[in-house]
Amino acid sequence: MGDLSYEMPWRPNYEAQAAGGWLVAAGLAMGVNQFSQMPAEPFYWMAGICAGMAMARLPKAIKLHTLKRHLGGRELEFIKLKELQRIMAKHPDEMWLGYGFAWENRHVQRAFEILKRDWSSIVNTNPKRGKEAPMGQPWIHGLEPKEAKIYQPLKHSEGHTLIVGTTGSGKTRLFDVLINQAILRNEAVIIIDPKGDKEMQENARRTCEAMGCPERFVSFHPAFPEQSIRIDPLRNYTRVTEIASRIAALIPSEAGADPFKSFGWQALNNIAQGLSLTYQRPNLKLLRRFLEGGAAGLVIQALSAYCERHVEGWEGDALPYLERVPNGSREKRAQAFMRYYYDRVQPEHPSTELEGLLNMFKHDATHFGKMVASLLPIMNMLTSGELGELLSPDPTDSDDPRLITDSAKIINNAMVAYIGLDSLTDNMVASAIGSIFLSDLTAVAGDRYNFGVDNRQVNIFVDEAAEVINDPFIQLLNKGRGAKLRLFVATQTFADFAARMGSEHKALQVLGNMNNTIALRVKDTETQEYVTKGLPTTRVKYVMRTQGQNTQGDQPIMHGGNQGERLMEEESELFPSQLLGMLPNLEYIANISGGKLIKGRLPILIG
Repeated sequence: MGDLSYEMPWRPNYEAQAAGGWLVAAGLAMGVNQFSQMPAEPFYWMAGICAGMAMARLPKAIKLHTLKRHLGGRELEFIKLKELQRIMAKHPDEMWLGYGFAWENRHVQRAFEILKRDWSSIVNTNPKRGKEAPMGQPWIHGLEPKEAKIYQPLKHSEGHTLIVGTTGSGKTRLFDVLINQAILRNEAVIIIDPKGDKEMQENARRTCEAMGCPERFVSFHPAFPEQSIRIDPLRNYTRVTEIASRIAALIPSEAGADPFKSFGWQALNNIAQGLSLTYQRPNLKLLRRFLEGGAAGLVIQALSAYCERHVEGWEGDALPYLERVPNGSREKRAQAFMRYYYDRVQPEHPSTELEGLLNMFKHDATHFGKMVASLLPIMNMLTSGELGELLSPDPTDSDDPRLITDSAKIINNAMVAYIGLDSLTDNMVASAIGSIFLSDLTAVAGDRYNFGVDNRQVNIFVDEAAEVINDPFIQLLNKGRGAKLRLFVATQTFADFAARMGSEHKALQVLGNMNNTIALRVKDTETQEYVTKGLPTTRVKYVMRTQGQNTQGDQPIMHGGNQGERLMEEESELFPSQLLGMLPNLEYIANISGGKLIKGRLPILIG
């Protein structure tokens, strides 16, 4: 036998009416006793019985009244940093997610009963005088009158968290709560914010100051270069080939084996290998210089450095080759060096790195220009104007007081780095900057994964992730947990990932690495279905009423009738997907910790 109980809390509160009637009867009994000459004992008995009946009805009446009262929603809450610290002190191994409750079958049943009726008969949809109508439907959270603080074990958040929500639904305010908790735990924090939310930046800075460590906070923003730190996104690598892969990932490509992308990677790798031979650390400016201006100068430097290490007395040996072009151009001198390498050096001391650079130098210039046509605009984006100084810092420039750092330093020193991309001004450049920063983080994660012994926890927050996501970011999600990286990735719709990555399969590859999902208000039906389809189904109850009548054929005057009620069940989503489009601002549904479903709401963090 199944559960035959059926709750319909949105009916008139008959229990309250009954309790009121019994209390009135008890009062009348005591009143009559005062003015009557009859014995008092029967009136006492009557009043006691009436009061007892009222008390029996009162708990159910209070429950129904409380349920209906909370359908109007709760007032917006603000929380100060000191209060957040007190909350964290009581639960040091957990992450606080605001206020809420575990969403269960009874809440689905209550929502079902509202949705199948006229809402105005149950929920007061008119705002109070002087107040604006609330965004969304506050009654969704009011389906449970009792709420508590919501926590998630920090270990469970290491599986990464996807945050979805339409514009203005509260993604940034959720980031505020999570970012400031990470700062208070003395963990490294990296915030990649394409739009550049000043309030989020200011909250992070203020928290560092409140902890007495203002130096922990650093900020990068192309729109404010004089106030920005300088970051070299090519500073960290284990193998030189990573540099070419990092930049080539920015080349737009529709095919899996794009020859232009492959050629661009090869050209970048040849230049990077040549710079490495000359003991120069590759940066974006140097790569662009030799990509656009030709590799002749680099060929001369690389061959000279290589011969210095491997060929004794090479300068005298190479003199006959160089004397043929005493006042020749740089290209002719490079050709002379190349002939010397192939004739005298290669037989004894071959170098595949050098030969790759020499083959690029020999390549037809016209064809080379066509093959790198998709790469050059990206290099120009990242090296033009003030941005070139920010992303290719010169440590020998003593006239520039701006701090130079990189991803590894930020992580190792537990710094808080806010990286604004200014996408509203120039979306293409912002996307390229964000992608190359993520590629650099992937390289650092790989190094931590392979060689890290006592890695410290790192928190990476990526807002509007669809604008910066790339293939290295998928690798970051894959190896992030082992490298002690905890990622929080925010987007508006599932389609944003699919459009950026070029296919739904790649988008699913990104989403498949997220063990936790927090969904604020979502209007896109495809995203709604993605959020809810992984949840188990449940069953809701309803009453089916039947009635009928019959007449006997041989005796028309004889007829009968019947009516009845039957308690029925039907399958339903545990959280109806259409409710995601009705959530008020700062309210969410979260699927965390391996299937725990939470309905929550967020406070606004203030100083």
